[in-house]
Amino acid sequence: MDEHATIRELLTLAAAGALDDADERRVEDHLRGCLDCRVELAGWQRLTGALEALPTPQAPLALVERTRSRMERHALLRLERRQNRNLLIWLTVFAWASILITWPVLQLFGGRVAGFVDLSWTPAGLTQAWLGYTVLAWMSTAIVAVLLGKRHQQERRTL
Repeated sequence: MDEHATIRELLTLAAAGALDDADERRVEDHLRGCLDCRVELAGWQRLTGALEALPTPQAPLALVERTRSRMERHALLRLERRQNRNLLIWLTVFAWASILITWPVLQLFGGRVAGFVDLSWTPAGLTQAWLGYTVLAWMSTAIVAVLLGKRHQQERRTL
């Protein structure tokens, strides 16, 4: 591309005042010797001035408020989802940890506890009780997960 074509491409930016110093000097040097480019630049400057004189459209206040409130609601929902997820994680960890801790405790003290409450549990009965307890705790955790999932779906529909 020759110098004249390059300068012609820069004229719109020159009219808007968006050239860096080096390109601005190149355009000024070229304009001293090229009447066609000076005329074209004058036209671009008139257009730029007319565009700057136009009023800037403003968004209606109601639209701005609706957008702001939606963004706030969306941020609160994200925070609540994060809190729900963390709660679910901690509930799951607590359920599993309590089950895993309970088994050795029941093995160590199961006979004493059974004697204290006047129960005659056998080791097999103790194991069955522990398994029932485990299933109950895991089912509770699963129910919490399902409920949180349904709530999350309802929140997504309201967005």
